[in-house]
Amino acid sequence: MKKSTKELLIVSVVGIALVFSVIVIVSESGNVTSGSGNVSSVSEEASSEDAPPSQGGLLPPLTSHEEGSSLADEFLVETFGEEFFHDHFAFVKIEERPELRIWFVIYHYTSHGYTVDMKIAVNSDRIRKDRPRIDVAFSSVILEPQEILISEEEAQRIAQEYGLEPPYSLTLICRFNRICWRIVNQNTEDLRVGDLMGVMVDAENGKVEGTWVKKR
Repeated sequence: MKKSTKELLIVSVVGIALVFSVIVIVSESGNVTSGSGNVSSVSEEASSEDAPPSQGGLLPPLTSHEEGSSLADEFLVETFGEEFFHDHFAFVKIEERPELRIWFVIYHYTSHGYTVDMKIAVNSDRIRKDRPRIDVAFSSVILEPQEILISEEEAQRIAQEYGLEPPYSLTLICRFNRICWRIVNQNTEDLRVGDLMGVMVDAENGKVEGTWVKKR
């Protein structure tokens, strides 16, 4: 009789242990399911953040030269004011550069009887709304008012005083956002390697902005 009581007690303990194990497994299973739901939610949020911008965040490409010239005009008016713009800048043409996805809006800039070409680079492709259309780095334009106060004769004199021998060829250009006289010795065949070949003179203040020599 005592033996039967012991066996019954062992079976009861084992049964209770099995029931408790089932409860624990079900409980843990519920936690995993809940945790998986949270992971899924986080994953969806991350995917949402990493998604590429929608087409609504892009500006369409330019379709007409009128758009390009209008954007360039607006940039110049904002930079110099309307009066200075109308007194100095005259639209010439638009030069398309598909390989760069840029249109160059070209102007004649006039001051004290002299004229120099300037180019405004306009991004013609589809771009993000937070990007400017005007690419200043690709443009050849002054960014503050500048007058051409140094005459051709004065530029030649400055070049000669600096050591450049005549005869000269002179060209007005816009480099590094300044108008300069580019003065070059025409007799390049007579120059030796290392001889001064040309100088750049600021067209407003007469400062020598750069030089170069003959190379091999």
